Amino acid sequence: MYEKKVIVLLIMVWFLTSGFAASQNRYDEIYEKYSVVTDSFSRESIPFTEEEIEYLKEIRKKELKVPRDLDFMGVFYEFNDNGKEYGINRFFYSCLEKVLELKLSYVSVSSSEDVFHKISNGSLDLSPMIQRRAMNDPDILFSSPISINMNYIFYSNDKKINYDTLGYTLAGKRIGILNMLEENSQPLNHVSDIKYYPYKDISVAYAALKENKIDFIYSNTQNYRSLIKRGLLAIPVPNPGNDETYRTITSSSNPLLLSIINKAASSLLGQLVTEYEKEIRKAYMYHHFFMTEKEKEFIRSIGEIRVMVDDNFSPLSFFDKEKGKYEGASVELFENIADMIGLQYTFIRDGELSWSDKVNRVKNKDIDLLFPLSITPPRQKFGHFSKPYYSTNYSVIAKADNYKKINYAQELLHEKVGIVKGTSITEFIETIIPKEQITYFDSDKKMYRGLKNGDVDYIFQNEHVFLEDYYENELFDLTTVYRIVESPKDYSYFFQKSDEMETLISIMDRAMNYFDVNELVTKYKVGEVDLRNRYIAQKRNRNLIAFILLIALIVLSLVVFGFVRTKKFSKKLEKEVAINEMAYLQSQIKPHFLYNALSAIMAFCYTDPEKAGELLNSLSKYLRIVFNTDNRGELVTVQREIELVQSYVDIEQARYGKRLQTIFEIDETCLQHEIMPLMIQPLVENAIRHGVVKKAQGGTVRLSVQTKGESIEVTVKDDGVGMSEQKIKEILSRKKAVLGVGIANINQRLGHFADKKLTIESKEEQGTIVTFCFPLSESPTSITRRRTLPS
Repeated sequence: MYEKKVIVLLIMVWFLTSGFAASQNRYDEIYEKYSVVTDSFSRESIPFTEEEIEYLKEIRKKELKVPRDLDFMGVFYEFNDNGKEYGINRFFYSCLEKVLELKLSYVSVSSSEDVFHKISNGSLDLSPMIQRRAMNDPDILFSSPISINMNYIFYSNDKKINYDTLGYTLAGKRIGILNMLEENSQPLNHVSDIKYYPYKDISVAYAALKENKIDFIYSNTQNYRSLIKRGLLAIPVPNPGNDETYRTITSSSNPLLLSIINKAASSLLGQLVTEYEKEIRKAYMYHHFFMTEKEKEFIRSIGEIRVMVDDNFSPLSFFDKEKGKYEGASVELFENIADMIGLQYTFIRDGELSWSDKVNRVKNKDIDLLFPLSITPPRQKFGHFSKPYYSTNYSVIAKADNYKKINYAQELLHEKVGIVKGTSITEFIETIIPKEQITYFDSDKKMYRGLKNGDVDYIFQNEHVFLEDYYENELFDLTTVYRIVESPKDYSYFFQKSDEMETLISIMDRAMNYFDVNELVTKYKVGEVDLRNRYIAQKRNRNLIAFILLIALIVLSLVVFGFVRTKKFSKKLEKEVAINEMAYLQSQIKPHFLYNALSAIMAFCYTDPEKAGELLNSLSKYLRIVFNTDNRGELVTVQREIELVQSYVDIEQARYGKRLQTIFEIDETCLQHEIMPLMIQPLVENAIRHGVVKKAQGGTVRLSVQTKGESIEVTVKDDGVGMSEQKIKEILSRKKAVLGVGIANINQRLGHFADKKLTIESKEEQGTIVTFCFPLSESPTSITRRRTLPS
């Protein structure tokens, strides 16, 4: 069980720590994030025996004595930056305190020999220790390895070495061996034809590397920080015979404590310590990227560069609409490099430009940098490419019912094919297929449509992009029939052609060596199973929303039917003309709002299902309030009217965003008084729809409900486009049908029930104020009764 929890926790660590930008406070971020993971771990998942549990209870009552300031351990075991401690020992002690709930007291020590001595005589209970060679001390017990520290190959930062090419890279090279335990150590005997040069002084070894007397330096972790400070890069090299192990030691009289530490380490601590050390080491390396003063001044002098990123090229780049920012492996790599070298930049949206148009913007020097872009000879003529950071392939796509088997690209010689203008595969396709058989599309969507419509038989698309599009655009009638291995595409950063950009590339290429691009790609790459599951979830949400919309449309139809029926019925009841007219007017308003609400919901259904769900909730609240109102004249509380207005405003604010601001100024003493239903919401609706949103920048609608003498005064004020005196007259006389539905109806109902009229003040381009008063003095019953007595 605990193995699964460890995996989950390590995944949390990976997400929290991958792809960061180096900075001086990065050590704080790493320590805090790993501390969060430690806090979330349940100690109950560690398989302690009953005896160990009882022993833990006993030692929790006292303080466990541990050493401090173990500076002799070196490297990152004791490590501080700007006076703050971030060492592995500090983190290990913190894990003991949090996971095992141990209390620690700290004892000063002077050397490793002093530690062994104090463990033996009981002055220390346990201590971290680096084991570099086998030891046999009957008074000391060693724990299982908590982490393993490999030795490193150090090299100049103008190159990049990875594990795939390590053996090939080292073969036949001159290796400087620094501070090995054995004078004639040859640790890389699994690599052929290596010449070894032993050194005892780090400065001498570094000078030999810079003077090209040796090609690489091989050393243990003791020299890591010193060599990284000199601007070198490092890659760990597994070699069990020379690896160091990080362990804890206890007295031989305390085997239970050692057993507890071993189990805690195997459950969580070991893996956490290993990952923590790895991230601290990376942060240190990034922080010590070497730049000359001339290079630093150059970066400052070029100012802010203009960057264009493709919106839809996952996993390298894409625009996250929810976050409102670019993301992807190439984006994060660029941002990390820019942060490392102090480069200022601004992103420019591509505006659905074709690849040809984007490349032309670099050619015309409208932008400084475009990515991700693959290298082609024509592009190299009018721009500079950085070194490649990722390689991928294009695929041949056909209709799913096309059963022709493709074994190599040349088989498409006599077929009609399609590509998007300016894509990097163009040159390769034009070498094997005559141009008259190629259709050049302006966008991916047009290319997919062309294939579906039979305009072409095959199309070419980047394999990762098609996998995303397959589910996002429901391209289930298309399929991949061949992966074009003959022409892999290397992706780089594409700069405008200038001396400045060429200098910038030389700096960025070195900085790029400090990052693991494959790790970044893995972070953003979504597998087909995940894409399928995401599509199924989104489809389920869309179906649910469609069902709810169907129910809402049925309700709307019933409302409209009720309205028509009420209208016909009202003509037959002349004795109740006032009440029936009010019912007609109320019914007229209900479908009017429903149409608007449903339009808003449908607009969000396929683009933002969560937002559509919120709007449906507001619509549900509106329907509940309105349908509980008797169309034959029942009065309602001011509070219910305000709730109705709020439901309406929620929907409109979702539609218009920051363009619509609302302010409610409600006297709470008014809330339980009664007014006629649907008096306020139509006024707010008109202020929004015909006032503020007709302004490009939008505006503010202010609703005020206050007591004034023996009346409730309702004021709806907006700073929208306003209107003329002539237009106000037309609205009140119903000559303006669009606005008149709400305002003229309310004005007429006020006249029927309260002998009141609306007051409208408005100035063009300044806004409108609509006010009405409703009496407080008479009860709802007396008002209704008075209007229905025969004359």
